[in-house]
Amino acid sequence: MKKLVKIMTYPKNTLVILLAIFTILSAQPDSVFYDPKVDSLIGQVNSANISQYISDLANANGYSSRVTFTPGNLWSATYIKQAFDALPGLSSVEYDTFYVLNAPLPWNVYPLVNVIATITGTGPANRYYVVGGHFDNSASLDPNINWSTQWDTAIAPGADDNASGVAAVLEIARILSDPNNQFQPEVTIKFVAFGAEESSPVTNINHRGSNHFVTSAASQMDDILGVYNIDMIGYNNTGNHYYNIVSNTNSMELGDDLVQANLTYQIGINSNSNPFVYATYSDHEQFWQYGYKAILLIENAPPWNNNPPWYNANPYYHKATDTPDKVNIDQVTKITQATLAAVACRTVPATSLAQNLTEDIFPENYILQQNYPNPFNAHTIFNYVLNSSAQVKIKIYNAAGQKVAEIQDAWQSAGEHRVNWQAKDDNGNTLPSGLYFAHFTFNHTVKTQKVMLIR
Repeated sequence: MKKLVKIMTYPKNTLVILLAIFTILSAQPDSVFYDPKVDSLIGQVNSANISQYISDLANANGYSSRVTFTPGNLWSATYIKQAFDALPGLSSVEYDTFYVLNAPLPWNVYPLVNVIATITGTGPANRYYVVGGHFDNSASLDPNINWSTQWDTAIAPGADDNASGVAAVLEIARILSDPNNQFQPEVTIKFVAFGAEESSPVTNINHRGSNHFVTSAASQMDDILGVYNIDMIGYNNTGNHYYNIVSNTNSMELGDDLVQANLTYQIGINSNSNPFVYATYSDHEQFWQYGYKAILLIENAPPWNNNPPWYNANPYYHKATDTPDKVNIDQVTKITQATLAAVACRTVPATSLAQNLTEDIFPENYILQQNYPNPFNAHTIFNYVLNSSAQVKIKIYNAAGQKVAEIQDAWQSAGEHRVNWQAKDDNGNTLPSGLYFAHFTFNHTVKTQKVMLIR
């Protein structure tokens, strides 16, 4: 027999009550939310693709180096562009050329590039998010290499630093641009493989590609809403999947999104939490200088320090031994999934609450509040308003997608309704701690809400 749930019904609400609920909801924005479509996109992240990208870039057509001003670097830029070109759903793919003008001849006239791929959103063209990582690399810390004289001929695979980050960027671009996924963002997304992030004996100034990109963007008054800089995410021999989020005060919300994405979509990656680590040793630093929100995703900050029990210092950092076999592909896959989820949730078409409110004054519409409390211990309350009578069903699913409880299935009159759920399944058994999803059906409209049970 189905467990009875107490339902509290109030008189039919007026537009004033709807406006009050709108005010409450608008004061509690949630950038990351559960969406079955986003869940499906996450499931398409392919470890084999990531592994292949890393292997190809580390080999660099036999050059085994992507150091700036070398043939392997040029080949890698071409490889990345061709990988983007093969994705039919991208709006554009282009080289963004720049020069290191203070370098000695002939390097000051040697063209370097960022590779930029774009998914154009429905909003203004100059308003966008950036998902990027640098494709050049270094072996400057290898004791067997005289870096000052051998930089242009040394073996420098750079599998972790930073083929791993570029692989994540390429895989996210592949999935979000796939026409079969019908992902149409409101906000434009630019995927950028930055050149010349590392310094070299030719010039000791780094972050050249990102500096060129952000300087150009700022001069055009581009509205960059956020930057996800993925740099060196693949080394971990502790048995854990772990990474650090690096942020300044202005960018904390982007880091919070990643933490929430991991929780909401049960990705299984461990990370630090807000307040995040502050560091400037990658391309995000250039965006900070112009006041843009930007975060760095990195296996540990810094990667040359221990962080027991989550991370042992990477012994292959900037060495010829940074090869594909040292990369933890499962970790790279999970970080890719978390980033994809955060970016997808931030850029999907946003139906404003004000628009929903307008629609809710017509028959067959509703407004749904977030359950409270959430997280909860013993019980939580679902609250919703019906502007006209409707068939309402509420089912609870666990993180594995299994239905554990059906707490409402009835025709209800217009007005405000509250359903008190005691965190038990259909058989009356107490449910364990974890993430659950409440699926609401109002006539034929389905909405999903995430709820966290902590005992």
